Amino acid sequence: MKKKGYLSYYNHKEDIDLRDIHELIEMGLNKEEIAKEFGISKKYIKKMIEDYYNDY
Repeated sequence: MKKKGYLSYYNHKEDIDLRDIHELIEMGLNKEEIAKEFGISKKYIKKMIEDYYNDY
């Protein structure tokens, strides 16, 4: 049986800007849709949103 590969969420090919995520939130997308848009995990999106609101 072949082992399934895994997607590394920590090695992003491009930088993800908080402003981009904030714009998608304003458009009404939820965390799942944003995660699919950028190809990253929902946990990472949640952490970025929490950091954003804690800082501002």
